[in-house]
Amino acid sequence: MSGDGNLPAASGLIDCHTHYMPAGLGDQLRERLAGQFPLQRMVMARPAWRDLAVHEELMDRANVELAVIIGMSALVEGLRALGGSLNESIEAYNRALSAELAGSRRFVAAALVDPFGGKEAIAQLDRSLSLSHVVAVSLLASYDGVALDDPIFEPVFDVARHHDVPVMVHPSSVAKSWVETLRLERHFLQSGFGFFLDDSLCIFRMIVNGTFDKYPDVRFMFCQLGGVAPFCCGRWETHRDNARTLNRDLGTAIPAFFELPLGHYLSRIWLDMHTQDRHALELVIAETGDKGIVLGGDHPWTSFERGIPYSVAELTALDRPAETKRNIERNNALDLLGERVRSLL
Repeated sequence: MSGDGNLPAASGLIDCHTHYMPAGLGDQLRERLAGQFPLQRMVMARPAWRDLAVHEELMDRANVELAVIIGMSALVEGLRALGGSLNESIEAYNRALSAELAGSRRFVAAALVDPFGGKEAIAQLDRSLSLSHVVAVSLLASYDGVALDDPIFEPVFDVARHHDVPVMVHPSSVAKSWVETLRLERHFLQSGFGFFLDDSLCIFRMIVNGTFDKYPDVRFMFCQLGGVAPFCCGRWETHRDNARTLNRDLGTAIPAFFELPLGHYLSRIWLDMHTQDRHALELVIAETGDKGIVLGGDHPWTSFERGIPYSVAELTALDRPAETKRNIERNNALDLLGERVRSLL
């Protein structure tokens, strides 16, 4: 990856979930997004959205060596609102981000893509993944209710596999139909409960419809420990038992996805621990092991104190070996990000 040889050789933490908007496009995007609701207006005023030096100062305070910039739920819609070709706007965004990071020693980024943009979008993504400091693909868990198990996403996964880069999955803004049916009128419910539901249903659908089995060599990361998915392992076993009994009585084959426990599938993906406490972390480690958990701070959307410092404090509070802590703080992220990042550190 050209231009990346200036990244640091150190051993600090790796933050797999942070946000930034490059100059030029960034000012317009922040202005559009800030007007959506009061909390977003407050968050968008934080200087780290537009100043990498502010990011780096906070990273130093938290002993973060490297941060991965990923997309968020409203970003593609913000680019769409700028007018013109969405594919061209997304490529301009990816190029602007790459150009800014080329002078940095602390950041890499995930490329945006419009999964509904056809062959032009896939060609754009392929070009963007050859840019300096662009080392992953950024997707949402669902798009107006269409989750990543839908075949329309398969060309994106094919490109990720070709470039050997991970797919970083961020929760969506939650479909309007969900808001109406589940009465998620308050933003607290949309981002609090809705994000967890979005992650979980996406993971479940990708299991049930065979996406993870079809793409076993694509590395997927989900935010916030995968929502409530890890808490459903016992429930999954109940339904596996029901399915075996029913199919034995009917003389039919058990569905392929019920051949394995939920923990098996969860152990094959990566989960960032943004906002999750020590109790949730303990359960996830018990169900899936510690090899797929990574740090995620979500700054500047989430305040600095509730980001990496909070996660590290919760991780430290666990009665776990130092190896487990080191895996979550750094080693698992290197496995997720792959050789393009590992060779730089």
